[in-house]
Amino acid sequence: METILSAKGLKKVFERPIEDIVVLDDCDFDLAPGATTAIIGPSGSGKSTLLNILSGLDRPDAGEIRHRERLLSDCTPDELAAWRRETVGFIFQFHFLLPDFTALENLLLPVRIAGRETREAAVRARELLDAMGLGDRMHHRPGELSGGEQQRVAVARAFMNRPGIVMADEPFGNLDREKGEQISDQLFELRAEIGSALVIVTHDLSLAGKAERILELGGGRLRGAADAPTP
Repeated sequence: METILSAKGLKKVFERPIEDIVVLDDCDFDLAPGATTAIIGPSGSGKSTLLNILSGLDRPDAGEIRHRERLLSDCTPDELAAWRRETVGFIFQFHFLLPDFTALENLLLPVRIAGRETREAAVRARELLDAMGLGDRMHHRPGELSGGEQQRVAVARAFMNRPGIVMADEPFGNLDREKGEQISDQLFELRAEIGSALVIVTHDLSLAGKAERILELGGGRLRGAADAPTP
């Protein structure tokens, strides 16, 4: 099977005075281009840690990660930052929008950082906000938007650079179920349109059920790959 991202033998240990905590223990993971995977598990099982390692935000104590044929484990911090900028879109539980920038300006930040801010990029940002139902709110700052609207902006921002991979960590955990359902549908529609692979860490089994594959993290390893039920 072709993979866009693969990890082998990941190990992560947090040192503690009395007893070390083994979060990942010989953990393997693979992701096919355009595939959707949900990672579930109890609080403290290491889901967010795994996502941070897969995205290069954290380093494993052992094991390797590859993006296609590139060994990310050997990359410098600057090389990893450039790789994330070009390859990965992020959605977190908190939106992390810059408060002094409008919704449109927040979307343009990723292309500005990448040095690709153009008229076409501005058009794309408007199209993404329209797709998220924010066409009439794009010139509002985060403080003028509801929590659901702020998270819609964050979802749109994750797709601004047409990333090959989108990683989402409890993306709708701060929203009520109805708003979370609506925005998750929009997330999966955008993903399908762009063709990005998607990895979601979540406690929400309804959200996980929208993915093609569900994996459970426990005892430091992923297990139980299964076809997702129809939501």
